Amino acid sequence: MSDTYTSMTKKLEPLALYSFDGTNINNELKTYALVLDEVNAQIEQMLCECFIDTASSYGLSNRELVIGASRDDLSVSKRREMLRLRESITKSSFTVEKIEESLKSFGLLFELKEYPSLYIVSIYARGSYSKTEQDWIRNEVEKIMPAHLIVQVIFGGPTWEQIDSKNNTFAYIESLLLSWDEIDNLE
Repeated sequence: MSDTYTSMTKKLEPLALYSFDGTNINNELKTYALVLDEVNAQIEQMLCECFIDTASSYGLSNRELVIGASRDDLSVSKRREMLRLRESITKSSFTVEKIEESLKSFGLLFELKEYPSLYIVSIYARGSYSKTEQDWIRNEVEKIMPAHLIVQVIFGGPTWEQIDSKNNTFAYIESLLLSWDEIDNLE
């Protein structure tokens, strides 16, 4: 209040029209100063929320809703990083590095494997995701991936490399005489 009140009195004193010593004018100026300080604080907050680098609450949520779902579960710095990455996606973002950047913009922890001869890209998502989150991620991945690629988004489970490294041939698994449930849970 003191800055606004001081500013107003300094500008009005040279006019010599008002007396500021305990008068109604003085009280009104103090009241106006309080309201103006509150309005200035709200405007400052609104300006901060307009830019990714300074937003910390509703500015981030509103931008996230434009590209998908609000990510209140993440830190402010992580949300800002994801938004910056997401806004940098262009039609020419078809390199592996750009695709990985795009996937990071969803907050996805993943391993990306390419199978160029088959035109397949497998994305092995790490972490725990609800069915709704999985559907949203698959939908967003489909939007950014080039149309000529087959995209597999795999949540949990082993990668093909991990399966191949076990060298579990058909004959070996058959010799164990396991039930289907036991085979599904075989490590």
